Amino acid sequence: MSDMRATGAGLPDGVEMWCKTLRGDQAWILETDGGKTALATWDLLREGHRRSGYWPVILGPDRQVVDQLTWRVDVLSQQKPGIPPVSTVRPAPELFVEWMGDPAEDDYLNDVPRHLAKLAADEASIRDRLAGRPDWAAVRAVQHERVFVALVPATASWEIPALLAWSGAEGEGVSGPEHLSVLQFWHEGYGAELVAMGLEQLELLVRRPPEDARSAFELAVQHYAYCPALMDNLAPAMGALAATLFGRHWYFDWS
Repeated sequence: MSDMRATGAGLPDGVEMWCKTLRGDQAWILETDGGKTALATWDLLREGHRRSGYWPVILGPDRQVVDQLTWRVDVLSQQKPGIPPVSTVRPAPELFVEWMGDPAEDDYLNDVPRHLAKLAADEASIRDRLAGRPDWAAVRAVQHERVFVALVPATASWEIPALLAWSGAEGEGVSGPEHLSVLQFWHEGYGAELVAMGLEQLELLVRRPPEDARSAFELAVQHYAYCPALMDNLAPAMGALAATLFGRHWYFDWS
C-alpha cells in the first residue's frame, strides 16, 4: 500500500499534482496496489475527507486515461467559473421524467408487473447473495495490479463530475449540472458516494440500498433514465437491473 501518512496539507505522501477543478483548486493523484488494497486506500482517504477536504476517486490503471479525464477542465479551470449550487439546478425527479420520454413507447418498460412480481419473489436470495460480495470485488476500477486514485477538493462526492467538467455522459445530454443534481439526490436517499470514474463510467458505493422490490424497481427506472446504455452494458431487462440495486455497488457506463 502507498504510504498514507498525511502531510501538513492533509494529503498523503507520494501524491502528484493532477489538474485544477472549476473552482481553481488543485487536485492530486497517487498510485497504489489494486484490488483490496486500492479500496482500503479509498476507504482511508474517504474517512479523512472531513478533515482534509479531498474526496478520493479511483481512476483505474491507465495513465493515459487519467490524463484524458482532464482534457477540458485544465482550460476551463483558468477562469475559475465554479459550479452551480445544487439548490439552483433542476431537481433530479424532473430530469428523470424528461429523460424517460413516453414510457408506453419503451420496450424495457412494457412488462413492468411481471418483472416486479418476479423480483419480489426472488428478493431475499438476491439480497443475501449481494450482501456476501465484498466491495472490493464489486468495484471494477480496482480490478488491476496497480491503480491511480485522485484526491479532489470537494464538499462531497456528488460535486466531482461537475468540478472536473466530466464529459463521459454528454452524448446523452447529461453534463455537470445534471450529474450534480442526480448524484446529490441519490446521496440523500441512499447514501450513494462516488468511488470510481473512467472516461465514460461512474461507480458508486451505497450505504442504504433499497429496502424492497418496489423501491428497487423505481430506482432502476431512475438509473435507466440517467444512463440508458445500462441495458446494453449491464442488464438485459428492467427487473435484472433492479436486482443489482439490492447490493452496495452501482455502475454506470455511457460507452
